[in-house]
Amino acid sequence: MKMLCKVSVLLLFLATLTCYCNALPLSTHKRWIIDDATGKRVKFTCAHWVAHAKPMVAEGLDQLPLNDIVKQFPERGFNCVRLSYATYMFTRYANVSIGETLRSLDIPERVAAIEKHNPWVLNMTHLQAYDAVVDALDKQGVMMLIDNHVSMPKWCCDRQDQNGFFNDRHFQPQEWLQGLAFVARHFKPKRHVVAMDLRNELRGSRESSKDWYKYVRQGARTIHQHNPNLLVVISGLDFDKDFTFLKNKPLDLNFTKKIVYEAHLYSFTGDTGSWSLQPVNRVCASVLESVQNLWGFLIGGSNPAPMFVSEFGYDMTGENDADNKYIVCFKSYLAAMDMDWSLWSFGGSYYYRQGNVGADESYAVLTHDWTRYRDPKFPHKFQLLQSLLQDPTSNLSKSQILFHPLSGNCTHVSSKKELEFGDCKNHVRWSFEGDNNGAPIRMMDSPLCLKATGEGLPPTLSKDCLSPQSSWRFVSVTGLHLATKNKNGELLCLDTDSHSSKLVTEKCICIDDDDSACLDNPQNQWFQLLTTNV
Repeated sequence: MKMLCKVSVLLLFLATLTCYCNALPLSTHKRWIIDDATGKRVKFTCAHWVAHAKPMVAEGLDQLPLNDIVKQFPERGFNCVRLSYATYMFTRYANVSIGETLRSLDIPERVAAIEKHNPWVLNMTHLQAYDAVVDALDKQGVMMLIDNHVSMPKWCCDRQDQNGFFNDRHFQPQEWLQGLAFVARHFKPKRHVVAMDLRNELRGSRESSKDWYKYVRQGARTIHQHNPNLLVVISGLDFDKDFTFLKNKPLDLNFTKKIVYEAHLYSFTGDTGSWSLQPVNRVCASVLESVQNLWGFLIGGSNPAPMFVSEFGYDMTGENDADNKYIVCFKSYLAAMDMDWSLWSFGGSYYYRQGNVGADESYAVLTHDWTRYRDPKFPHKFQLLQSLLQDPTSNLSKSQILFHPLSGNCTHVSSKKELEFGDCKNHVRWSFEGDNNGAPIRMMDSPLCLKATGEGLPPTLSKDCLSPQSSWRFVSVTGLHLATKNKNGELLCLDTDSHSSKLVTEKCICIDDDDSACLDNPQNQWFQLLTTNV
């Protein structure tokens, strides 16, 4: 029976990764994206595929055959692609050949590599080549969000690039609307093109909420008029991170069930403090407070709306200290909210980026040759984020998953009734109704709860749920340290054992909110109890 239960849980987990990929077309219900036909939730777990840069063709065709790239998206746990384009690709250069454009960039080695792997593409026009990518993804059953990244094909983004806000030199509203209308019509027959965004990262000296309302309404109506099946994805101001103006004035469109908002976040976004020079708990708390104020508020309250984190990412070489800390913090938010998201970026190299031929992408899921994970631990780190945790139509009772955002692990129970790490395909389900006063963490359908046994020792499952060592609460400004007290009344935090897969309790690291001198990294002690009903 125990083995049967484990197999059942595994099958359910795999189902959350795959079953919602073919549910189309899509609409929204409160804060969720749903399947029109069934009302069940569809969660976007996407990766970005660059096609908007100067070559005006999807990257990677110099590394692998197109179909070998496309099949990797579902193989690596992504059910959708955010596929970018530049407006001018379709309004000015649609009938120019790929070969002609690449020759104008003087990159013969990249042309030769494309000729080796995808020779057919060089004689295609930009529109035909984009169609070929969409067709390949469509056949693979991968959902697509068509992303209007820029107007003039180039690397993005700069406040002064004249490509960032309505009426900039390279962002004329009429040509932009012409491009949106064409894309919406052109891809209407493609079942897996499920969404279009209006524009990536609005920015620049012309930014104003007045013009935002004017042109966003025009753009959204244009897409909906030409393809009413599509979700319309809408960015905010200031590089896609500010929607505060919506607190006072709604967008007021009459097809609200097709509207999704989008936001971006990186370690360098905004002014929330230095990840390397200030306490990590404090910086993380500041980042998440800013997120809630600027755009996170949209998914809550009496009139919640869907929010899609359409760009975030980190240096997957592991060499960027700020990114290493930021991504754990932001993963905790994505997991807690069970957000829809798209990671920057999928492919590991570019034909031509900012004057560099064959440039590398350190933020990519894949290596330079598009064949392997750049971060070998990526599948483990993101396994839970790539699964569905909450479904508004589910009739199953809620439980909680004890999750470690740094490693991506979930908790298991050993034969000795001790906590240990494992993957999230088969995890223990918990019940916790804690507050500032503490409460037991109970194993579902069991009289057992989690009890600390001392510093440096693994907590065990015990029937003594009234003991002070069985009373747990989240502490620190992030609320990510899970703490109890030892027999002397001192706080101990759940931690990982550096020599095994066991979990232990240790002295809490940097939990005093006013301790500016504590620069130790506490993220090994960050845990979450995530609500799930699937």
